[in-house]
Amino acid sequence: MRLEEALVEAATPLARGRILRRVFIGLGYTAVELSDGRCGLAYTLFEPGCCDYLPPEVSFRGRPADLALRHLLSTHPLERSVALATVNALFNSRKLPLLEGDVLELVRPRPEDEVAMVGHFEPLARKLSRKVKHLWIFEKGERLGPGLLPETEMPVFLPRATLVFVTAVTILNRTLEDILEQIQRAREVVLLGPSTPLAPEVFCDFPMSLLSGVRVKDAEALFSGVAEARGFRGLKEALEKVNLRV
Repeated sequence: MRLEEALVEAATPLARGRILRRVFIGLGYTAVELSDGRCGLAYTLFEPGCCDYLPPEVSFRGRPADLALRHLLSTHPLERSVALATVNALFNSRKLPLLEGDVLELVRPRPEDEVAMVGHFEPLARKLSRKVKHLWIFEKGERLGPGLLPETEMPVFLPRATLVFVTAVTILNRTLEDILEQIQRAREVVLLGPSTPLAPEVFCDFPMSLLSGVRVKDAEALFSGVAEARGFRGLKEALEKVNLRV
């Protein structure tokens, strides 16, 4: 079973009887509020060559949450973004054995570590670069910049990495499983970012050790920020960073 199918299957029992009350699709992030008040967030995915308007027959407001989840299997990137935000509203609001502190305090990088980062988390990269032997950061072609490697180089470096950090956007663009298959010797594999589902019951079947995501603590601030096309820094006051062992 593919990852997105496993997420839908695990989230469906939590979704029954709930509907999507609010859905905001912003330039940076997509936010969903369920009828019970729980909220979820996910990256808004745009893919080259794809018409980014939702089809006129697709509507999410008032839709049963269990039906909205199925759009994680869609070919349309915006439908997948709404579905993942719904997944996160269901999973991330549960009572869970969350771990406090910065993610680096949990994985404890060592001076001899060779680290791979899929997706450029700039503040995290700055901290890591002072603590480890090598840091390889991979980005898609349109996001490449100084010091970044193209994703085509991942097969060269991922097998060498002793620590791996992967953006949860890879769930949306369906590259996460291919990335995980290339990891050979990492003692910690971290899925991170505001799109991360806190679903250890799903990720226990994959080589993942830590989930580092967010919970919504201020729904109104979140929806206001998403509507104004704010990035993660502009949404931070509405969110709580959390970590969870798989």
